[in-house]
Amino acid sequence: MAEFGVITMATDNDYLKAVGLALSIRKHNPDVEIAIACYKHISDKIGHHFDYVIEQRHDLKGFEHKVHLDEYSPFEKTFFFDADILFFRNLQPIYEQWKGRAYTARGGYKVTGGSTFGLDYKTVLKKIKKEKIITIGGAGHAYFEKPYCQEVFNLARKITSDYTSYANPCKYADEDVMGIAMTILDLPPMDNNDFQARLIHAIPGSIKMDVTKGFCEFNKNGVGKPVTPYMIHFVMREFPFLYRKNLSKIYKENSIHKELDLWVLAYRDWYWGFKTILSGKVKALFKN
Repeated sequence: MAEFGVITMATDNDYLKAVGLALSIRKHNPDVEIAIACYKHISDKIGHHFDYVIEQRHDLKGFEHKVHLDEYSPFEKTFFFDADILFFRNLQPIYEQWKGRAYTARGGYKVTGGSTFGLDYKTVLKKIKKEKIITIGGAGHAYFEKPYCQEVFNLARKITSDYTSYANPCKYADEDVMGIAMTILDLPPMDNNDFQARLIHAIPGSIKMDVTKGFCEFNKNGVGKPVTPYMIHFVMREFPFLYRKNLSKIYKENSIHKELDLWVLAYRDWYWGFKTILSGKVKALFKN
């Protein structure tokens, strides 16, 4: 078993993004090994871009795979990243800060409110008898070490199998499950505000980004100085054409010719976002 590495996952919808993640990590972390967990028909297309290929279990679906990351990872110490992430800096400073922890992710604490998947924090806190819940919503990443992570993953799988004993009826999401497990086990989140960012928080016109040069900077709402994150998470298919532009740069730098496929990916993500916004407006009209 290798000591340290990165693992990601890929589906039919995001395997081109997973390659972009791997290329951007290698660009700025040339000594870090990278693994991918996916089904064989996907690894047949992109597996050669990774150091390790792990076939996903066929009895799991969707987010459930993420509560089995300890089983998928071939590393003793692992960073997990969603496929829709691009990296701009060296991981070593974060690794030095985070190592020694069984499981952690960037996040915070809440006592009221709810997640984007409908999890009600008050309901959970009442059921697990805690005063505040750890939230890692939209994280798209995690760090864990074997064998110490086994307790939190086992608990996450238990929560998954009996979700309503811990939560209100709502959509299942691994980030909510892991937050509940971390809360029960008193595993604190990390507060590295410059580690991960989303461009949705950027002041319009302030984004400067080039993944091949390891440069990403923007002015963030409510923050006086420019933000220079380690990675950008393009969650919810945000900024599809800026994302495509940078994917295209890192692909071309590695002599990978997928320009048409990347344009199709960008328009598909844009159309998904357009439909989502339109659907929300239509629902709002009927409510009124």
